[in-house]
Amino acid sequence: MNQQCGIQKIQKNFRVFSNMPMKQYTRFKVGGPADLLAVPRTRQELLAILTAAKKESVPVTVVGGGSNLLVSDQGIRGLVLVTTDLTSDICQKKGPDETILLTADAGERLSSVCRYTVTHGLSGLEFCAGIPGTVGGAVMMNAGTATQGIDKAVHGLDVLDLNTLVASTLKKQDLCFTYRRLFLANHLILGIDFTLTPKDPDVVRKTVAATVKHKQNTQPMSLSSAGCFFKNPDPETPAGKLIQDAGLKGESFQDAQVSTMHANYIVNRGNATCQDILTLKSRIQKAVFKRCGIMLETEVRIIGNKGKNDE
Repeated sequence: MNQQCGIQKIQKNFRVFSNMPMKQYTRFKVGGPADLLAVPRTRQELLAILTAAKKESVPVTVVGGGSNLLVSDQGIRGLVLVTTDLTSDICQKKGPDETILLTADAGERLSSVCRYTVTHGLSGLEFCAGIPGTVGGAVMMNAGTATQGIDKAVHGLDVLDLNTLVASTLKKQDLCFTYRRLFLANHLILGIDFTLTPKDPDVVRKTVAATVKHKQNTQPMSLSSAGCFFKNPDPETPAGKLIQDAGLKGESFQDAQVSTMHANYIVNRGNATCQDILTLKSRIQKAVFKRCGIMLETEVRIIGNKGKNDE
């Protein structure tokens, strides 16, 4: 009852949406309603909403571009903060040893940062071309390829402690990255500094174009999905190959389907639910484990209230 009162107070005092379907904020196009959803436009607005939520004991879930996210059909209780409007001009300055430090806010689209590096002849993020979502989300998930993550380019982060609501700066040596993850509990990324190297813009442009073309030819970029669904067990053992070898390419449950183009993509053919995707996920894990004894771990972040059949 107290939480509901808190939700009503936030709804009264801030620019928020109630019972907003999360399918509108994820690339998978699935997900039930959030009690409240806010898209703050400035750090000041963000801090004010977080302060109110903390005062009213309303739980907060932070979402970026929704590109690596699967939301429950039951939705998300409390307040969802979407960071996609937290942007400002991308800028650069001289770094150590002839490098360039490029600064971007967490809500900036990774595609916009990649375009900036092409225009200004900056190398170090070419492998990120074609990866959807925000820069903050890419850093939190340590987005990249099977052999390279965005952590290699990160110089430091501006973060907000969600417990104390105090902002601070973390240098690269303060951060703990692993494959497809940054360990940064109870913190929200506000901005990122990347260490990049000056290079001929034509060379950067050609590398980016080749990267995008390769992804277009090998990944179902035109269909609703959350990117690669499972982590690779190791660089020499791609999850997609394990799924394909198990005979699951094209396997479907309702409108959820293992992509016929890349077996580590589960795609939404139009009306898939979260539960449909979870059912297919379980089938894939069981089949791969039965065939080779490897239990695939999800790369996609699964959040929200659980129904009785959710895993």
